[in-house]
Amino acid sequence: MEKELEQQIAAYMTEELAKGTGLSELQNLVNEKFGQHLTYMENRIIASGLQVDWNANDPKAAAAAKEKAKREEEAKKAEAEAAEGAPKGTGKTTVTVNKINPPGTVASGTVTFASGSTADWYVDQTGRPGIDNLKGNPPTREEAQAFMMELQKVLG
Repeated sequence: MEKELEQQIAAYMTEELAKGTGLSELQNLVNEKFGQHLTYMENRIIASGLQVDWNANDPKAAAAAKEKAKREEEAKKAEAEAAEGAPKGTGKTTVTVNKINPPGTVASGTVTFASGSTADWYVDQTGRPGIDNLKGNPPTREEAQAFMMELQKVLG
């Protein structure tokens, strides 16, 4: 195929893909418009080299992008609220233990750090501790050390 024809086909494909035309349908359109008999694979190879937002017309991708933007906005809002009115701590780190543990953990519960920030904690099956769902500012080194000491106390 000559270079000029290939460029015309690529430009046409870019326009059609931007409209949401699928590759199978696009193969037929290209074959009809340009009198070519491109195979599906040839069609895909040309399409793969195009500068096209492949998710622009995909409802699942659009919904995922919208959900991601929503989560990011909520996270920013939570950070702003935490910075403005960070929970006032008691000056002491406290640890509670759950009666039922999530799968993959041997122990779990909640922690309230001295600053007032809270989180869920867990100890996995290899004995490694971790925290999730932190609300407020990350714990300082001193708060993390106090958490580990309290955790040792409650777990015995």
